[in-house]
This record gives sequence, structure tokens and C-alpha cells, in this order.
Amino acid sequence: MSKKGRYLLCSKKYGQPLFAGAWVKGKKKGDGDGDGKEEAEEEGLVLLAGGGGNQRSGVPNSLLLAEYDFESTVLTDALDTFTTADDPPYRMAAHPAGEGVVCSFEKDCRLFEVCRDDASGKVKVGVAEREIQGLQGVGEQNCLVFSPDGTCLAAGGDDGHLRVIEWGTFKVLLDKAEAHKSIKDLDFSLDGSLVASTSDDSACRIWDMSGNCVSSLPSVRGEGIGFVRFSRDGRKPLLYVAVRKYGAGFVSAFDTTTWKLTTSHKLQEDPISAFSISRDGRFLAIGSSEGAISIVDAASLSVCQTLKRAHMIFVTSMDFSPSGRAILSVSADSSARVTPVEPTNSGSRQGSLLLLVIFFLSMLVVVLGRDVLPDWHHDQSLAGVLSGFLARLTSSSKLNVTSHGNS
Repeated sequence: MSKKGRYLLCSKKYGQPLFAGAWVKGKKKGDGDGDGKEEAEEEGLVLLAGGGGNQRSGVPNSLLLAEYDFESTVLTDALDTFTTADDPPYRMAAHPAGEGVVCSFEKDCRLFEVCRDDASGKVKVGVAEREIQGLQGVGEQNCLVFSPDGTCLAAGGDDGHLRVIEWGTFKVLLDKAEAHKSIKDLDFSLDGSLVASTSDDSACRIWDMSGNCVSSLPSVRGEGIGFVRFSRDGRKPLLYVAVRKYGAGFVSAFDTTTWKLTTSHKLQEDPISAFSISRDGRFLAIGSSEGAISIVDAASLSVCQTLKRAHMIFVTSMDFSPSGRAILSVSADSSARVTPVEPTNSGSRQGSLLLLVIFFLSMLVVVLGRDVLPDWHHDQSLAGVLSGFLARLTSSSKLNVTSHGNS
């Protein structure tokens, strides 16, 4: 199939502005929590949230369930729809182990479940029996995020109130009433011990589970801090911050041991409107105010892929698939798109360089001949010849340095 054909198949319009989207796992009907093997499978189910506000607008408010096929790269039409009357769902967070999806509405947050009928194979989305007590009557939340291990849920809204809920018991672990004037984005550190928060006033603060502000990143005049993500690879602890500077989209990385800026790169010509990180920490994804999306190597902050016209207008939400093979993006233009993550070619470049070195050394061996390499025998392998040659070069270099030092 042509590149244009794949471009069209992995995008769909759903008849309502979309504010949020996430990859979800469907439990088999009647299986309870399911077994570990089933929960680990990536089905390709995506849940989309949005609407038009008051029903008199004629635009529905609903949750839409669709499915993406990784082999054919086809995104389906809605397989199931859950209408929410006059109450549009604004934000969404899917539990990493498939234990439901939390959605933010005008007055509170609600828990939903996705189920797949074992006999018919049909999938349905519906309200869960449980309520998240700590998030009832709290008003609309601008951001919802689970900790990487799924044990905690953080929420923040326009009132600047930061809440962290223990998942399962729904006990409130952190209740910070004046974390900011308003909260724009949140994220947990890899071990779940810290929460980073950002605000429209360009402040970025890091909190521990006792409610102490352990650090506050310096704000620069003329720059706007938007979204925030902790690194996920477990090797180099970093905090990635999306920054608006000179009208363009930058991503800055801070060392979480010193909270000092390590690097900052311009990645888009327009402000960043959505931000995500893959579960393995290899990639970042950014969406722009003009509908472009980019996939970024997290280690080097270099752009790996860019799709300039992924959406007609600003991207509202992005989410990597659990395996990191694809990125889901949604927009207020009613479209959802799944973009496959192309494998990086860094490994092939290293392989080519190694082959070039071997070729050069082989030619050098042939040119120098047996007079320079007296240990070369007809039955000796090329690897043995090269090894002996490199040993002689090293020994010769040491002798030259010694004689020069004694002169």
C-alpha cells in the first residue's frame, strides 16, 4: 500500500471535537480481573472523549471506542458509544494495567470500564460500579495522570488544587489546596515518589508525597512552561518540560538530581499543544497548535518523525501505545490518528561504520603484506591477522612515545 493510502487509513473523523484519547485494555466479560497473560496483550483499543457542550448545539457529548489494527494500520469507526448528555468529557487517564479509565467532567471525575464479550468479540464501554470518592464534587480537572506502576492517580484543575489518590482504596494521599493559581499539567516520577506540576503562570514545581515542594524550576521572562514528563528509562533521571519561546515549541531537559538545565532544543515552529512519553522512555511525542505531530528521540532530543498536517487544527491529546509501536493523537477538528513509530536507524549506522573500519583494516593488511606482518600464515583467519596487526600497532606506538620521552 502507498504511503498516502496508509496516511488515510490510520485517521478517522468522529463527528465531534475530541479533547482526549487513550489506549485501553478490554476485560473479557465475566472474567473478573483476568489473568496476567490476558492483561499483558495489546489489543489496539482506543477510547476517545469529546463533544459540543450543550446538547442544543447538535453535537453529541460522548466516549467513543475504536480499534487500531497494527498489521493493516487501519483505525476503525466507533465500535461503541457512551453518551454523556450535556456533560462533555474533557480529560482522560487509562490505568496502565487495564483497571479502568478515569474521565474528567464539569463537576467531578468518573470511572469507566471497557469489556469485550468472549463469545461475540464485541467491545463495550460503560460506567464502573465504583466511584472515586476523593474526586467527587471537585470540579473539572485539567489533567489526570497515573503513576507508572498504577498505584496512584494525580489530578489538578483551574483552582490550583493538587490531589493524589491511592488507586484501589481511593484514599487521598496528597491534598495541596494552593499548589498553583491553576494547574495545567502533571506527571509522576518513575518510582512514584515525586509529582511535577505546571501552571499557566509558567511555574513548574516538584512535590513529594508529604506535600513539600522539593524544587521549583526557574522561569524565564518571555518563556511559557506548558507540559511536563519525567524520564522513564531508569538510567538518567531527567524532567522534560515543553516550553513556548519566541512563538516556537522547545523541549528542555532538567537533571532531577540537581534540577539544573542540561539541554534545550527547538522542535517545532509553533507552540506545543500536546505532549507524551513512551512507557520505555525512548520517545517523546509532541503535537502543535497548527496540527503537526513529531516523534522525538528522548536521549538526544532530535526529531525522528514529523507529520505536518496530521490534523487540521491544534492537537488536544497524545498517547503512546503500551508497546511504544504507535502514537495516538486527537484534535478538536473531530479527528483521531494513529501514527506508527518508525524504527530508528542508529543501529544500522553503527553497523555500516564497523564494516567500513573492517574494510579499511583489511586493505591495510593487504597493502603492507607479509614483510610487515611476519606472523601471517596462509591458514590464519582474517580476524587473527587484524588482531595481530592492531597489537603490533599498539606496541609500536608505545615504543615511539617512550623513545621520544627519553630523547
